[in-house]
Amino acid sequence: MALNKNHSQGGGVIVNNTESILMSYEHVELAFSDMKNVPEAFKGTKKGSVYLTPYRVIFLSKGKDAMQSFMMPFYLMKGCEIKQPVFGANYITGTVKAEAGGGWEGSASYKLTFTGNIEYEVE
Repeated sequence: MALNKNHSQGGGVIVNNTESILMSYEHVELAFSDMKNVPEAFKGTKKGSVYLTPYRVIFLSKGKDAMQSFMMPFYLMKGCEIKQPVFGANYITGTVKAEAGGGWEGSASYKLTFTGNIEYEVE
C-alpha cells in the first residue's frame, strides 16, 4: 500500500505500463479507522475518484489534501465486504496493511463509499 505515489502534478492517476484501468468511479469517499498513531493524511473523510486495475485499487483525492493518492494492492487487502444498503450508498469495507516504503506503517480499516450515481457507457 502506498501513499501519494500514484498521482501526477496535473491531477491524473499514474499506472504502470503493464496494467490498464478496468473501471473508474467519481464521487467516492474514503475513510480510515482502527489505526495506531494516525498520520495527518489519514484523518477525516477524503473525497475523490477510484480506479480499478487487475492488481490494485487506486484512490485519487479531489482538491488539495495531505492524501493526494492512495493505492491498495489486492494482496494487502483483507476482510473485504461489499454492502448495498436499501436506504444508503453502496460501500466496501475491509483492512489494508502497509508495505515497506509505502509512506505509512501498520494496518488500517477502510470504508470506500460510492456516493454518486454509476454511469455506464454504451457503445
